[in-house]
Amino acid sequence: MSQPTETSQVLENKKTIKWLQRLKDESWEAELLVSAIAIFGTFQLFGLVEWITNRYIELLPVEQYKYGYFIVFMGLLAVSILVSMFVIHFFLRAYWIGLVGLNSVFPEYGVEDSAYSKIYTEKILGILPKQEETIQKVDELCSVIFSAAFTILLIYSYLALTLSIYMLIFNLLSEYVNTYILLAPAVLIGVLLVFQTIFGIIGNLKQFKNNVVIQTWLFKVVKWVSMVTYGPLYKYLLQVSMVFGSNFKKKKSLVYLVLLFFVSGMCVAVVKVNDTNIFYLIKQDVHYADQMHLSYYYDQNPDNFFLVTPQIQSDIIEGKTVKLFIPIFNNERNYQDNACGEYVDDKQLEMVKNKILARKFYLECYHKYHTVKLNGAIVNINFLKKNHQTSEQFGMVGFIDKELLQKGKNTIEVTKTLGDVREYNWSIPFYFQPSSGISQ
Repeated sequence: MSQPTETSQVLENKKTIKWLQRLKDESWEAELLVSAIAIFGTFQLFGLVEWITNRYIELLPVEQYKYGYFIVFMGLLAVSILVSMFVIHFFLRAYWIGLVGLNSVFPEYGVEDSAYSKIYTEKILGILPKQEETIQKVDELCSVIFSAAFTILLIYSYLALTLSIYMLIFNLLSEYVNTYILLAPAVLIGVLLVFQTIFGIIGNLKQFKNNVVIQTWLFKVVKWVSMVTYGPLYKYLLQVSMVFGSNFKKKKSLVYLVLLFFVSGMCVAVVKVNDTNIFYLIKQDVHYADQMHLSYYYDQNPDNFFLVTPQIQSDIIEGKTVKLFIPIFNNERNYQDNACGEYVDDKQLEMVKNKILARKFYLECYHKYHTVKLNGAIVNINFLKKNHQTSEQFGMVGFIDKELLQKGKNTIEVTKTLGDVREYNWSIPFYFQPSSGISQ
């Protein structure tokens, strides 16, 4: 009675093998389509990285900017690598299609029918690979790029989401829970990563590759670190990495080429990072009085959707009052207590009146940690709260009377002091041309 069952099982296995082989043979069609879509999609991810960067600048405490920098720069690097790999994959797969089509028409090199001499043709063909060999290698490379690209996307997406949630929880609980307790998960992961590095180095030494104790501990540490780092995705990500690792000796060239794509992605990241505010998270830009930054002037940069500097209407003011906008980030609330104290509601007043007084209190507070100078002299400006007309960022706007301006070059210096943590300084040069009839 067991014979029919065994036969049916064998037939089922054969069907599965045929289906899988057919899927492998035809996967290039899906790869090419997904690759074209992925190229468009990954280019849009640069905008997502920029948006996340701006949100970190807006919300993170200044002391945690360096952690935000790590997340967004690694995100930019991951997106750059993905773009490089998908673009290269698209062109390689297109080249592969051309090779397959050419091979269907001319399966072999021709010697007798060559347009060149027989001696020359044979010598040239002697240094060229077989068509089938080239087709197979290009096909393998395309498949490897595709799998590696999506693995990178999964790893970064999960890590970025986890770190962002961790920082959010840390900031929400920092006032109620001891900092050392909140840092415990990060310390634990750091210790595990150190252990994995140590065991990885020792375990791959030739004299320890057959040591049962060390190899067992290496397996345990890698498993624990992967579970903590990758969460529910750890088995699937380990599966991909082990496919590469376990076939390293057989397909070294493919692994090295993937590393080459990583290098090309880094080059893209170096170029694209200048289009974002990522460096604002780790260093304070030096703004010289003799340099005119585009972000200072609304008419020079009207499409700027996130300001990190003050802004006036133009680099040339012709007989008009100067309009100065200073962005105020949400994270500045963390440092206002030192400069202004904390507003306390008056219980004898109605809610509406308390709200009016609170708004006035915070507007005066903004004045206290901002200093504005015109040509070296402090200027007292009556600021008002306002959202920027393009970026819609919250900030304050004030006006400098044209009577205070001198003909020709003027410089506005703005200083933002966030307690003892950081001080920002901007120098905004502009040229003032009085209207006719105005005496100087």
